[in-house]
Amino acid sequence: MWFLYALSFALWGGIGVVIAKSRFKDIPSVAVPFLVLAFALPSIVVVLLSTTGIPEVTPRFYIFAFASGLLDSIAFVLAFLAIKKTDVSLIAPMSAFSPVITTVIAIFVLNEIPTPFKFLGIVFVVIGSYLLNISEIKHGLFSPFKKLFSNAGVLLFLISTLIWSVTPVLQKSAILETTPTTPLFASFGGLLTAFLLLSPFAIRKVIKNTKKIKMKIQWFLIYGMGTAFSQLAAYTAFSMTNVAYVSAIMRLEIVVIIILGGRFLKEKITKQRLLGAGVMIIGALILAS
Repeated sequence: MWFLYALSFALWGGIGVVIAKSRFKDIPSVAVPFLVLAFALPSIVVVLLSTTGIPEVTPRFYIFAFASGLLDSIAFVLAFLAIKKTDVSLIAPMSAFSPVITTVIAIFVLNEIPTPFKFLGIVFVVIGSYLLNISEIKHGLFSPFKKLFSNAGVLLFLISTLIWSVTPVLQKSAILETTPTTPLFASFGGLLTAFLLLSPFAIRKVIKNTKKIKMKIQWFLIYGMGTAFSQLAAYTAFSMTNVAYVSAIMRLEIVVIIILGGRFLKEKITKQRLLGAGVMIIGALILAS
């Protein structure tokens, strides 16, 4: 069951990136996650109150929720900046690095130790990242990496991915501090923190761009509600198995982004991007097997 929850998150993750790229280009990057969360949080509260209710939490819950929200707020802004600057089909494969880092962190923090076979997935992820720009190899063995990381959008998205490699561990830690175990409440705590932290920077931008935002309000509503239910899926999956495995399956959003980017954004889908993304996905699947 956890696989289906993680896969649902991956599907929405891909759709959400394409919506952001196509509909929010002229909206300040800090305002986009703020508005998305403004619509997502009420949806989460409704679902929470109508299902599990408010659980008891330990003092440690607030630490983990705050840390998760702080990192999420930074990652959200960087990700939206990256989406504006670069083809989504190029930046998307960077998220495949996430399961590798999450796996390492989870070993030390949650004592979730993968089997030796899982480390084979790490090799595939690294090889896949190299293949994204394999045509540059004629300029030197490390040219594909140099080409990849010379792109500002790719670098921003990679940083956001590195941050989102840490948050699953914090999020599962927060879940474990709720009684009864309530994944959605942990999600609410982290997202509320992110919303509050973004507020001082975003409100002024929202006021300045009120007319533009009103014209796109339906898309923010769709994005916000999708985010709410994808968070429910993600946190439920975290509570059921190793966070590294869930993180790996979530990275299947790469396929969705590349396909939808080519279909709706008219982005060029090169063979090397498909090959690189494919190999990285194989690595993610190995990590999740």
